[in-house]
Amino acid sequence: MQEKIIIEASILLLSSDKKISEYIQNLLGGEGYIVKSYSDAESFMIALERQDFDLILIELEERLIKGIVLCKKIRENFILRHIPIILLVQRGNTIEKIKGIYAGADDYIEKPPQAGELLTRVKASLWRAQRDLDANPLTKLPGNASILKELESRIKNREIFCASYADIDKFKEYNDHYGFEWGDKLIKHTTSIIYSALKELGGPDDFLGHIGGDDFFFIVSPDSIESICKKIIYDFDTSISSFYKEDDRKKGCIVIKDRRGISAEIPFLTISIGVATNHERKIFHTGQIIQIATELKNYGKTFPKSIYIIDRRKL
Repeated sequence: MQEKIIIEASILLLSSDKKISEYIQNLLGGEGYIVKSYSDAESFMIALERQDFDLILIELEERLIKGIVLCKKIRENFILRHIPIILLVQRGNTIEKIKGIYAGADDYIEKPPQAGELLTRVKASLWRAQRDLDANPLTKLPGNASILKELESRIKNREIFCASYADIDKFKEYNDHYGFEWGDKLIKHTTSIIYSALKELGGPDDFLGHIGGDDFFFIVSPDSIESICKKIIYDFDTSISSFYKEDDRKKGCIVIKDRRGISAEIPFLTISIGVATNHERKIFHTGQIIQIATELKNYGKTFPKSIYIIDRRKL
């Protein structure tokens, strides 16, 4: 299983050295990796924001590339901060290696890179990231273990936060009717919606995780929770019709049959968000947060529309 994850990994390379770039592309490409290469920081960052990558290789310091600055930018982005970064550094430049690690890099390789060392360090970084992050294979978002770790950290540090459980209503019926390919596209679309809302309206310490299936978990500040939830719901509701075939769009629903052969009309999908917060009352453990958010999310699913419900109880 680990070998499959490693072989199918996508790698983003930033290097202004054409020879090194071609060498790395050919070497890693020959091992089954998908490598995309860029020679300038601006194009590199655009690609990183728009596409999914499993590992980043960055030239540490060149005329047009400031590797330390880029490392810091990546680590400040809540959805990118978990991607492993390997720096390409000049041989013997100990100070720059230390600076790179402190800036957020996970490892470094001296130039010119040797084939055996490069392959070993790439494989090791991907394996560690998969082990530590428990990333969802579809969305690449942090999974359950990372979500619990994030909650525990915030409680321990006595932070004030809102923990939100988002769930697509009637997704199982949709997935059964249209198939896994359509369902996966919808899940990735929902990921993009939540991510965009957090990026536009949230802060640098926000967190987004994927519990599994159509269930998501995000943590933001109390100041931004309502505007974020409203944007998620608006963007979801205004785009959901594009995930239906024309005949179903005209009807405004899908028609399914249960095991007894009885037909039922399932309206367009909606999204429910339950929000637990320690803004008004103390919360002492992660189980309490998850229980509150789950209860509110489930209550939201009883309404025939997209909705968010925030826990405003003080006891």
